[in-house]
Amino acid sequence: MKINLWYSGSMSQWRWTLVEEFKNGTVHTEQHSGQQPDLRDAMNDVATTVEYLLEVKDRYKKHKQD
Repeated sequence: MKINLWYSGSMSQWRWTLVEEFKNGTVHTEQHSGQQPDLRDAMNDVATTVEYLLEVKDRYKKHKQD
């Protein structure tokens, strides 16, 4: 998982991207992004996205074991 976070002065926004690569025999890449004027809100968005991706991965693993 790769996370980039930067401030765009021209837009007065904290911007972020998150790229996750899944390798289950084939490579699948997901990209998520967002922006917020407040750093804390941008970080919360990143955290929420990471938690969601971890949940999805966990559900996939459990489903595959059944």
